[in-house]
Amino acid sequence: MDLEVEKLNREEPLLSLTIWPHRSCDRKTFILILFIISFILIIPSFLFLSLSFAISILPFSLLSIFLFFFVGNKNFNDALLIEKLKIYPKKIILERKEPNNEIKKWHSNPYWTKVNIYNNGPVESYLTLKGNGKEVELGSFLTPEERINLKKIIDDTLFKLSSSNFSRY
Repeated sequence: MDLEVEKLNREEPLLSLTIWPHRSCDRKTFILILFIISFILIIPSFLFLSLSFAISILPFSLLSIFLFFFVGNKNFNDALLIEKLKIYPKKIILERKEPNNEIKKWHSNPYWTKVNIYNNGPVESYLTLKGNGKEVELGSFLTPEERINLKKIIDDTLFKLSSSNFSRY
């Protein structure tokens, strides 16, 4: 097994992809938006209204700010998910790094691997790889169009491997 892994490390993959969820803003921008929202929710109530009214709505404003902060941080943590797919002539390797840094690995022989798209899965155009006795999801965070395009890329690579004029061995 170690010899096979060493051999794969020396050999260039036919396809090497790294995919991750879309990140619409960076942490600096998020902090700036948080300060703007805080300013909008807290400062005007003290400037234009009576003090008793400001104190009565202050807990709701603070709760809104806290919820925005909590949801934003959860979004940043969820965006740490990374999936790496490598297709070699004799092996497919899928490695998924979860937001909690747990790494899940799956491998299969490309000849026996099937790429599926399910329309009735957990997400629209649910993409899976099936082989080695398991079926694993791929790119569930991508848009349906991106998953369809990813399936085409993987299918094209697997087709090249199965064609008779491929002489990489």
